[in-house]
Amino acid sequence: MALTTHHFNLDPKQVVIAALGLLDRQLTLGGIPARYSELNFTGGIGDVINVNRESRGIPVQSSGISSPITNPITGDKNVFAAASDRPLPTADRRAPNGFINESRFPVQLTTLAQNASTLSMEQVAFDLKQFGSQVLSKLTRGFAEYFDDTTAAFIKANINRSSLTTGQKNAIGGDVAVSIPTADGTAANMAQRALGIRTALVDARMALNIADVPQSERFLIAGPEVEAILLKDPEFVAVDYSGDTNALRRAVVGRIYGFDIVIHNSFGLEMYLFHQSAMLLVSACPAIPMGAVNGSTQNINGIATRMLIDYDFGKKADTIGLDTMYGLATVKEDPDFSVRGTTIGEKFVRGLKISITETAPSGG
Repeated sequence: MALTTHHFNLDPKQVVIAALGLLDRQLTLGGIPARYSELNFTGGIGDVINVNRESRGIPVQSSGISSPITNPITGDKNVFAAASDRPLPTADRRAPNGFINESRFPVQLTTLAQNASTLSMEQVAFDLKQFGSQVLSKLTRGFAEYFDDTTAAFIKANINRSSLTTGQKNAIGGDVAVSIPTADGTAANMAQRALGIRTALVDARMALNIADVPQSERFLIAGPEVEAILLKDPEFVAVDYSGDTNALRRAVVGRIYGFDIVIHNSFGLEMYLFHQSAMLLVSACPAIPMGAVNGSTQNINGIATRMLIDYDFGKKADTIGLDTMYGLATVKEDPDFSVRGTTIGEKFVRGLKISITETAPSGG
């Protein structure tokens, strides 16, 4: 007699693929960092994964052309030099051999992120009709919220240029501080507050440009307070992304000075500006345990995730869970990186922080 199965008839591989697709579309801040993942990782929490860091362009060396042809008979304007009279160049004009120096830097897997749901036999039989909307979307939503909050905390702790020396800050710029008047609701006050923010943004943009940070894929992360100041600014024009189902795209409220503005409740009167390559999310899948009833590991869009299905005989219930090992890191420059004759080396320059303070209006 054939065994009966419940109406879900889950394929772990397809469920994990669907889960990662849902997770990727639900991420806001967690969707910003560049990603690297490994499915066949044999280590554990606390171990490191070495990630290649792209090298910058191979430098060009210029060499002069050979000497111009001259008339061998001095003062005779009727005799012209032949091509064979051109002298050979005296200097070596061989191009130097550049080297694609993709250095490797370690990213530690610091966290095992996981969640699960226990489904009783009564729930499976009578209550659950749509596995995707009732179970899977809730698991992935929890992951998306966790990654967003974790990425927010990482940004606040690491996106700054505090590691630069005074000489390096003089060469490429450091973090930016700005004071704006306390809000009083008047049009002049709103304009003055917005002007302070926009001036700080111009200074920050200049600091990124001097450090040769790419112009595309730049982000400005801020809280609702900064968003309100910008939206009240008559110079700011928001970009409507309504209708897009991607959470990160929906979170982008506009664009200013080349930065996509992303608002998150984890931030207050502060702004963080960086290129997408400034942060790296590294993930790896733990192996399927021998005692699991079923499971699958998949990698979708740079996120490696494992799903396990187990059965509790005591409770007569299925347990379905998702987990991944991951770590976040900032991407620093190569040891030989320099700007305008100043050696920067392995320092973080792909982002910076703008600190904002409110002060009472003068004479108030």
